[in-house]
Amino acid sequence: MVAVAGLSAAALLAGEFHLRFLAEILIIGTAVMSLDLLVGFGGLVSLGHAALFGAAAYAAAVAAQHLGGNLLFILGTGIAMGAAVAALMGAVIVRTSSLFLLILTLLLGQIVWEIVFHWRDVTGGADGLRGLPPLSFGPWVLSSARPLFLLAGLLALAALWLAHSFVDAPLGRALIGSREQPIRMSALGYSIPRIRFLTMLVAGAIAGAAGALYPFVNLYIGPQSVHWTLSATMIIMLVIGGVGSLWGAFLGSAVYLAIQTYISAYTDRWQLFVGLIFVLTVLLLPNGLAGGLRRLASRMRRRRAQQA
Repeated sequence: MVAVAGLSAAALLAGEFHLRFLAEILIIGTAVMSLDLLVGFGGLVSLGHAALFGAAAYAAAVAAQHLGGNLLFILGTGIAMGAAVAALMGAVIVRTSSLFLLILTLLLGQIVWEIVFHWRDVTGGADGLRGLPPLSFGPWVLSSARPLFLLAGLLALAALWLAHSFVDAPLGRALIGSREQPIRMSALGYSIPRIRFLTMLVAGAIAGAAGALYPFVNLYIGPQSVHWTLSATMIIMLVIGGVGSLWGAFLGSAVYLAIQTYISAYTDRWQLFVGLIFVLTVLLLPNGLAGGLRRLASRMRRRRAQQA
């Protein structure tokens, strides 16, 4: 309810630029949250997650150019592409872990980047794609910032609910078990590769849904959206927000994008601020901003109980 109230207030009070900025935070936060399923609950650190997000964004943009911007079709295209890339990546990495998994996801992600960068006739190459038709839902055209922001908010809430449901389901519990005790889980009859593969599919579908909306909010999609540096940025956002918290992904993306957007207007060395916050988070808040807020709320509840 608090999230819905916040989205409604922002939609009424914020201007065009800030609504698009908030929509970008929600979309990137949704993609980071899907990465949290792999990193926070599966212990699978990936440097190829941007490939899932960016491939879906390109697929949605190309589909919109040729077939129009019907919202359900665009979302379906993004989800299908994100899940398809995740399936291909998952088939290769499910039996690896730690450093080998990191390197494999990096290589697979860069293969996607090479395709996007050199397939100029379809993707626009280094120039990317612009001038996309607006999204539409029935008779409504979703081209202005306010409906796009509300759409991004609804997507974030739906993705957060789906991620929580996945974590609470038997498959999610098995994923956590495979991270903590892989040998014992195998001895109990669980197929760890199958668990990881299904998790990749869910994470890819969520990232794909976020990627499908991204070109229409950002009004552009370029090859940097599939580059490994975006995957590294997502990991930084996740650590700042809190690994394993799900909703912390939105906090991390908000902090990073706010620094990138506002501090970069005053200095080209805005990444120093990101690095400082990252180091302070690791040293002082090992569970991220979400963990710090939970701890603060717990202390406040205990204090109220003592006063009562």
